[in-house]
Amino acid sequence: MAKISADVTESFLSESMELLESVRRDVVALKATPDDTETLTRLLRDLHTIKGNSRMMGFGTIEKLSHAVEDIYKSVKDGTVKNTDRLVRLVFFVADKIADCIAKIKRTGSDSFDIALYLQSCDKLAAGELIDIDAIAKEIAKEKSEAAEDEEEGDEQISGIQSIRVKLSRVNEIISAFDTMITREFRLKHQLDELRRIEETMENHELSKIRKQFESDIFALETSIFSVQEQVFDLRMLPISIVLRPFEATIAMEAIELKKNVKCVIPETDIAIDKVILEQLNDILMHLVRNALDHGIESPEERTAMGKEEQGTISITCVRDTKHIELTIRDDGRGIDYEKIREKATKLYAERAKEIKDMNERELTQFLFMSGFSTRDKVSEISGRGVGLDVVWTNVEKIKGNIKIESEKGKGTAFILRFPLSLSTLQGLFVFSNGDKYLMPSQHIVDLIYRKKSEYITLQNQSYIKLDGQLIPCFSLSSLFAEQKSVRHQDADSILIAEYMEQRLGIIVDEVEQYVSLVVKPLPPALKNFSILQGIVFDEHYDIVPILHVPDILKKFKSLRGYDIKKYEAATRKRVFRILVVDDSETTRQIETSILSGAGYSVDTAVDGIDGMEKLKAKQYDLVLLDKDMPRMNGLILLDNLRHLENYKEVPAVVVSADTTPKVAEEFKSLGASAFITKSAFKRGALVTTINDLLQQEMTHE
Repeated sequence: MAKISADVTESFLSESMELLESVRRDVVALKATPDDTETLTRLLRDLHTIKGNSRMMGFGTIEKLSHAVEDIYKSVKDGTVKNTDRLVRLVFFVADKIADCIAKIKRTGSDSFDIALYLQSCDKLAAGELIDIDAIAKEIAKEKSEAAEDEEEGDEQISGIQSIRVKLSRVNEIISAFDTMITREFRLKHQLDELRRIEETMENHELSKIRKQFESDIFALETSIFSVQEQVFDLRMLPISIVLRPFEATIAMEAIELKKNVKCVIPETDIAIDKVILEQLNDILMHLVRNALDHGIESPEERTAMGKEEQGTISITCVRDTKHIELTIRDDGRGIDYEKIREKATKLYAERAKEIKDMNERELTQFLFMSGFSTRDKVSEISGRGVGLDVVWTNVEKIKGNIKIESEKGKGTAFILRFPLSLSTLQGLFVFSNGDKYLMPSQHIVDLIYRKKSEYITLQNQSYIKLDGQLIPCFSLSSLFAEQKSVRHQDADSILIAEYMEQRLGIIVDEVEQYVSLVVKPLPPALKNFSILQGIVFDEHYDIVPILHVPDILKKFKSLRGYDIKKYEAATRKRVFRILVVDDSETTRQIETSILSGAGYSVDTAVDGIDGMEKLKAKQYDLVLLDKDMPRMNGLILLDNLRHLENYKEVPAVVVSADTTPKVAEEFKSLGASAFITKSAFKRGALVTTINDLLQQEMTHE
């Protein structure tokens, strides 16, 4: 057989990997929609292409494996074999083996493996015989374990090699060498400044020419250094799709294990990120995806009962924003039960019961990231939403990122990760405090504001500011270091609003100088024990500037808080009353909602009595506005049920009805209606006045 060129081999391997990914996707799709003939036809065509190309290239192992899977799906097409979970698992095992063959060809030029187990299993399945897939899985796992112990790298084919392997440590050494070059370039710029001063003193024309040429050369050198440095950084950059692509197969396989019907949506992306980040990201995503599968997505029966599509969806989307990545893992499952979090947190942290009771949903999510916290009594083998999320948080911190949660009960949950493209550089703000200069990383800074000293609110010797309706404690950065060196007299303080674990604090500094993006260097040994420092950078004057570790700073500040902010906010905040409007007429609901919202009330609506009861049980309202005639449950029955609820025995209920019969009004009043308004005599002002009077009476009884 004629020798095949390296270019042809590389093209074959690349195409085979693409076809293999397509096969995996179609296998998953066919499991969900067995009657999709278009997908089945494409799957058979891709398998046939892999088989034919392998035969032409002389790679017999890949040829036999792809042929075996092709035979299975021919039987599926004929109707002699059903598309079962057992089938899908076996096909994925074979696909993994084909991928191993491709990897081995890249290393040694050969695809030789012992594949008897795979071929026998495929033959049995294609013939309609039963196979023990769990036993096969154990054999394959054992085989992989032994192969990992015995594997030795083969000799690379030298001729026609188009790429080389470079160890990450070697790339890091080159980056470090560039740091040294930049340092020396800073020194040259200092010397240039000195030369310029001498030139101004001497007024020497020849010296001026030398200085200008020197300046031009330094500028060119600086441009070249930073350009090449960026290219070296790029050597550590890999496409994020390397991590994202396998999750389609992971979700498919684990959904089968959990007996759930789940599809995975991962849009194509060409974004590349730092290899160091990519390695951490795989573990982060794996845990969040397993959480979504195990505890986010409901069983098909639950979803059907809730009126949802039987098939759940997990999506992973990735967008780039300047030098940052935003990655969102979203499911359309049951969502987070915040009241369960509140209940469990109160049990675990009894000393904080009052604080936890007053926390909003966003603040409650901090508990999900605490070690060992779970709302479940029994932890699943795969994962638990809340169990292990402390590890996720730790890994996100390692890649200088942050994570937020968005969730709605019954509709799903989204974990939103934001992190830099590369760990080689760091974005942040140069700040001054107590006469010293620091770099404040931007990942936890959400705002920069200025406040006069007269605008602070002081409670028990602690300073607070109001921002977006929230009371935020403020601390001086200098309080963490040495005694005050000097007192600065300024009209207003510079305050960095930092966020960590869904809580905000203000960091007061003397001055904010500029936003920078610089190469990070490790801490010198003498500073290793300072947890609030995470590294150093050099500024434009080649001065060493410590990098502050914001999470540790915020933890230290939080330990100093002594006043119950919630009590202050409750005392100073105007109370907003909640009203539920229950009416089957959409027009009536819109009119009443418009009137009440305009009067400053918080309004929810329900389409009939049953919908109203469900909402009344889910949330506490201060007043109920209801109609008489409604489907499923009318107003009289609703009011009767309402008065049997302990927390609604005294809550005002106003009836707005088209029925003007005095007897109807008496029936409602006998059941405890606070007011009865006929639609024929309906006036905007009268409704608001009636409700205002009732709620004021309610407040006097509290």
